[in-house]
Amino acid sequence: MNLAPNVLRQLEMLRSREGKHRGSLLWLLGDGTRTAAGARAIRRWVSHPLTGGDAIRTRLDAVEELRTEADAGGALEAVLESLAKYHGSARAGKGGGDVERYLGRIFHGTATPAELVAALSAVGGFAKELSSAGGDSLGRTRLTRELLAAACDPAVIHTCDELLSRVDVEAARAGRATAATVLLPDPVKFPELERTRDAVAAAERALQDLLPALRQKIIDNSRGGKAQGGKGGLQLTPRLTYTSVRQGSSQVEHLIELPDTLPGIPTNWIRVSTNKSKKVVRYHPPEVLDAAATLEQSRERHSAACAAAWRGFLRDDAAGAFLELRAAVRAAAGLDALASLASVARLDGYVKPTLLSDDHPPTIRFVDGRHPTLEAVLDPGSFVPNSVDLRNDGIRALVVTGPNMGGKSCFIRQVALLALMAQMGSYVPAAAAELTVLDGVYTRMGASDNLAMGSSTFLEEMSECSSILRSATEKSLVVLDELGRGTSTHDGVAVAHATLDYIISDLKPMCLFVTHYPDVARDLARKHRKHCDTQYPSYVEVDENDENDENGVAGGGSGGGAG
Repeated sequence: MNLAPNVLRQLEMLRSREGKHRGSLLWLLGDGTRTAAGARAIRRWVSHPLTGGDAIRTRLDAVEELRTEADAGGALEAVLESLAKYHGSARAGKGGGDVERYLGRIFHGTATPAELVAALSAVGGFAKELSSAGGDSLGRTRLTRELLAAACDPAVIHTCDELLSRVDVEAARAGRATAATVLLPDPVKFPELERTRDAVAAAERALQDLLPALRQKIIDNSRGGKAQGGKGGLQLTPRLTYTSVRQGSSQVEHLIELPDTLPGIPTNWIRVSTNKSKKVVRYHPPEVLDAAATLEQSRERHSAACAAAWRGFLRDDAAGAFLELRAAVRAAAGLDALASLASVARLDGYVKPTLLSDDHPPTIRFVDGRHPTLEAVLDPGSFVPNSVDLRNDGIRALVVTGPNMGGKSCFIRQVALLALMAQMGSYVPAAAAELTVLDGVYTRMGASDNLAMGSSTFLEEMSECSSILRSATEKSLVVLDELGRGTSTHDGVAVAHATLDYIISDLKPMCLFVTHYPDVARDLARKHRKHCDTQYPSYVEVDENDENDENGVAGGGSGGGAG
């Protein structure tokens, strides 16, 4: 089911009215997820409820199974607890991070070695633990068995082990690995990499091989160019090594450091720096500069070869296994999302909704239903339950009237949210719940304009209502709150009356209609006695002198809203 942005906003499904996560339906249903992929799965389920009866029943059965497993502390519950260890947040120190996003970067060739190793380790590790615990035999319902089988597929385990065997896992986990160092030597798989690595090694050896000859040149110069003269020059000249110093923001390498009093320094050696406290001078011989340039070129070629090899590894090997790895990750995310729904199902007063057959007249029936998110933030027991019973062949339109702050909007939002929760495969807060599958839920609530588009409040109201009238069917739920408020009372009454009359007599969806126009409710209830009923919030009068003195309760099937 594709829900319009207005429905998502007006029913506070993804964000509360204040724009916060807390207080939304997503907060209630997704708060128990252990992984980022599971949280995204719940978000998809909330914004796109199911429209197939078999799919809804299958998900409900899986939620019921996980709810029972959680109560009994079975083996499947222990496996689900391990999800956080492999797929949990790396920032919290609980798992491998956002594995699903890592796989996306692997597919596009932008993953770092750490992300590749984290993703493969998480997928393979969870698959192995799940297999050792029993695999798909842990599940009893069809959906859980399918998800368990996909999450511990032997082919996935083999793929993860095969890919990890080609990289330096420990260095990647420690954050030391780069594209130039992470791939393990493999002359068959990466021949160009081996050639450039050998070239770098040869250039480094050539630099080291220069040191004896340079030392001998100093010795010869200190003897005045004579071959004889004893061992004095040899004894005074230290063994040469390379050193490096920092100059400003750069590092100068391959310097030869010698005492500032040492004779025989060739005149073509470039004097780079002096350290008076150590009484040394640092030089760059021309031969060293040439060899260092050769080494730098070899390193650049090797770096380019490493980058090409890493891209090729991601493209040809890792990305080639993307579909099977993604299937395993999504299976784990599905298990996580189901477990989150199961944790909601364990709350007090939640029941499994009964889904009626497709040939049953469109029906919505909730006994003592409660607004799911409002109940979650109020004190326990303070929410007043409400019941509703709509049938396409009976009362299919309910007109709710009453004073402001009486709970009318709360009631109609509650009915819409409970119906959508049922089609997400979630338990609902009610004493009993049964309904047929809805093909759409349409809402028009609140008053707002769109100044950027030049739309007044009334134009926005009429545009949204027009869209609903074009889209709704007999299997839809239509929720309209104070239609006609954006214009004068006389015109508002005419709009509300004509719209509701058309909905009841022609469109025939199940409808909840809130209005402050009593004539509209009275006239249409009289005209459509079989299909339209009126309700109003009940109330309790309390004597100021005696708070426990209840003077009476006045009618109303819609109950008292939030009290």
